[in-house]
Amino acid sequence: MNQMNFLTKEYKNRLEIEEHFRKCFGIFIMVFAVLYVVSFGIGRIENSVQKKINIENAAIAENNRRIKQLTIDSKKETNLDVKIEIIEDIFSQKNLRVSEIFRSLEGNIPKNVWIRSLVYEGKEVRIKGFSFKDHESKSSEKNAYYFEERMLDSEVYRSVTLNYLKKSSKYGEKINEFEYILVLE
Repeated sequence: MNQMNFLTKEYKNRLEIEEHFRKCFGIFIMVFAVLYVVSFGIGRIENSVQKKINIENAAIAENNRRIKQLTIDSKKETNLDVKIEIIEDIFSQKNLRVSEIFRSLEGNIPKNVWIRSLVYEGKEVRIKGFSFKDHESKSSEKNAYYFEERMLDSEVYRSVTLNYLKKSSKYGEKINEFEYILVLE
């Protein structure tokens, strides 16, 4: 038996073109799908890396803020040896009125009262500082008032006046900041 092909040459060419087009379209769809999956994977990786970068940038910013604050705090703190030397020089000159003021402070400051500044002008002494709670039962406020009583008992001052006493926080502890105005005899 002989097979006969009744398809015309044009129809055969058309079928071959359609077959070729289907193959190209299939290859195009596969390439597109692969590129889409690769793009999606790269996007996920990029988002993950960006999140890590943002976390690191936030940590760097926080560290820079802490470094800046520590730098500012360290500039506020002065050399303790220099302060001690100045005080020793003042104590060695017993005839000065300032020496008398420091001697009265030396013996009358409770252990939980800290002096931050002392300004001496004429017969007036302004003392700024803070007090904090001791391990016994005294509150920081009672420690500040106890300091006031001891200053009055020292007989160096005619009057001791509390300018202000306010609650604050320092080094993670609740304290009372104060300013006293002392008038010398």
